[in-house]
Amino acid sequence: MTVIQNTVPAIAADPSDTSTTVVEIEFPFKDGIVSGEVTLHLSPYNGAKREGAKSIPLFGCSPKQYYAAIVNDPAQDEMYAELLGFFEGYSKEHNLTSDEYVELLTTYVQNIPYKTVGAAVNFPIETVIENKGDCDDKSVLLSGLLAKSGYAAGVAVFSEANHMTAAIKAEEAGQVISSYILIETTRYAYIGENAAVIRSRTKNRTRVREDSVILVGGGTAAYTVSWQVDTILEQRDRIVETIDSLSQEMRTLKTEIMGQEVQLAQAYDPAVYEKYEKNLTSYNEYMETCYAYFDELDVINTGSYSREETYEMVASMM
Repeated sequence: MTVIQNTVPAIAADPSDTSTTVVEIEFPFKDGIVSGEVTLHLSPYNGAKREGAKSIPLFGCSPKQYYAAIVNDPAQDEMYAELLGFFEGYSKEHNLTSDEYVELLTTYVQNIPYKTVGAAVNFPIETVIENKGDCDDKSVLLSGLLAKSGYAAGVAVFSEANHMTAAIKAEEAGQVISSYILIETTRYAYIGENAAVIRSRTKNRTRVREDSVILVGGGTAAYTVSWQVDTILEQRDRIVETIDSLSQEMRTLKTEIMGQEVQLAQAYDPAVYEKYEKNLTSYNEYMETCYAYFDELDVINTGSYSREETYEMVASMM
């Protein structure tokens, strides 16, 4: 008996298997909830689960060949058609821009529960039907959805951190060399917001050169509003720094206030009381300011799927 060794990972779908499953879609986006469902045949999914479907050939293949095969296996064409048909319909109904469409697909994938499902990278159809995945499963799925939608997209591998993100071409003013912006897929995050696990290694760098990205398709479209994301994240950093500074001032004031209360309990002193009242007023003012910053910080931290609205709020406060 001859065993045929695949040159790349491949799904062997059984054409006689006509069973189907319904995939439910529901996640927050902008000021509403995206909700719907698509029906998919299970034959490609069952083929992806067969032993050896994702095995690396004995003679090896390049990372680009490997991930392109995982993303673009033709047995998944129906899945892409159904999912993207749903999202394109939503986009037209809500007049989304090209950048908002990228964010729509990103939020869908980020909403899929994070769960480690094994060492091998799953085919996108597995992640979609099982509604779970880890960083590589979800990044591969998102890169496939973006590439199939005409965007220049792929994945970025951070071996030392055992982490993967999706990446999309960024179009920025004055740009000479093509750069790609990272997309964290394990949680809700802005496009270009680094995961903590890789931040120390990239010095919070959210752009990478094209040669650092494993492209999975031939799309050319780019994400064009990374400058707004930069503004939002820079404002968040300023808020955090301000809150830290105010917190230090409040700790100093609290120490002084407690000491003054002890003095006043022992004997009333007008001068001490005046300083006490002044410190108490300052403390309460700092507390109010901190609460206001916390409110703004909460909007920023939960606004990744409402980038335009969050940017307008931030711009109005600068």
